[in-house]
Amino acid sequence: MAGSLGDRLLGVVARHRLAATLWLSLLLAVPAVVVLKHQRPPLPIYARLPAWELTDQDGHAFGAAQLRGRVWVADFMFTSCPSICPELTRHLGAVQTRTASLGDRLHIVSISVDPVVDTPARLTEYAHRHGADPARWHFVTGTAPALQHLAADGFRTALGEVPTSAEGRPETFNILHSARVMLIDGEGRMRGVYRTDGEGMSDLLRDAARLTGR
Repeated sequence: MAGSLGDRLLGVVARHRLAATLWLSLLLAVPAVVVLKHQRPPLPIYARLPAWELTDQDGHAFGAAQLRGRVWVADFMFTSCPSICPELTRHLGAVQTRTASLGDRLHIVSISVDPVVDTPARLTEYAHRHGADPARWHFVTGTAPALQHLAADGFRTALGEVPTSAEGRPETFNILHSARVMLIDGEGRMRGVYRTDGEGMSDLLRDAARLTGR
């Protein structure tokens, strides 16, 4: 009988040990499951921008060299645009406000495709009117070949000239696609293209935070 009682006690101990082992395994597995659940694939690389340099609203050279190592958001616009550009600028103003905590890690670059009209003085006035922080939001433009090179070879975007003026020069460029903003990483690679609506801007803010390490 003593042997039988001993066997029963050993069985109880063994079952308790097995239960404790199972619980410990489950507890250790939970953090791993949580980590795996929150892991997301890296953002795609749509294109690598070529070396580029334009002129900013202060009349200074501005381009890839000034943005190296920084994440930035880009759009194409021109100050006299009556249609999509005001909406683009409004959304980017909201992006500027909502990413203030990122400081120098995230910049915004609005690229004017109307170099004839959009002089540095005009870009400065436009930036001031829309509350752009000159430390983080840059308005740039340049020669037609430089703009075409950046758009076509970098952003994979086509620019087309609108009818010429009475003097025979191109007035502006058209962006031959719907309104979009682009996200570029610190290595000059385009990592996202976003619609300018609530969902698109939420996606942009989420991906910008990922690229800046937030």
